[in-house]
Amino acid sequence: MTKILAIISTHGNELLGPNLLAYMLAKRSKLLENMEFIMANPRAYTKNVRYTESDLNRSYGLGLDTYEGQRARVIEERIRLLKPELVLDFHTTTAEQPNILITADKNNEVVRRFINSSAVKDVLVVEPLNDVTTVAPNFVAYEIPNSHLNDDLYEQICTDIGRYLDGKVVDRERTFYKMTGKILPEEEKSATGLKNFVYNDGLQAIPAFLGEEAYKHDGTYAGFRLKADSQRHPGDKVRNILTQCR
Repeated sequence: MTKILAIISTHGNELLGPNLLAYMLAKRSKLLENMEFIMANPRAYTKNVRYTESDLNRSYGLGLDTYEGQRARVIEERIRLLKPELVLDFHTTTAEQPNILITADKNNEVVRRFINSSAVKDVLVVEPLNDVTTVAPNFVAYEIPNSHLNDDLYEQICTDIGRYLDGKVVDRERTFYKMTGKILPEEEKSATGLKNFVYNDGLQAIPAFLGEEAYKHDGTYAGFRLKADSQRHPGDKVRNILTQCR
């Protein structure tokens, strides 16, 4: 059984996935013995755009008659046939913020094992929004700022994957967040001292993804509101930064 299905280019202009695959082929090819890569949105990747007809990351389970809707069905079928132990997805953001992992279920045993194997300390827990989490509960995504893309990062991700495959863990403090809503453009303009992943008194929340070009283009929201999750993750040291920042 394939241990890991790696989904790259869900958004065609996000280069973490293709860059990681190239790095792995050149320097860490042994990892590929336990992995399969699938290019989620080849048309958007060729055009260097986020998507062509509908956001693939919002097209699962809807039966959309769009190119991305068709690709969602292809990927869902591949997951069903392959039955991977873990699904990894790779994203970048134009926002300046920490590297984070994203999942929909931090208590999923496989997800928990991968999180504990990763050097990334910040984890965002989201509700499924017709994204890959809708069809793959054993799912983790990397969300990395564009400014952080380099060989050191790719090596760190390869090391995370290697630790997971070897059953090893990183003993470190982690912070878990939950998404609680959107930040409207007018809220971003009126609040002062906004910094991603730092609690803001004006918002009464922790902002995230402020500065993301795709959200600016959308125009209906500027970012997301988060709260720190005080619930402890098994095997981890978790701090409630929401309490600390108030």
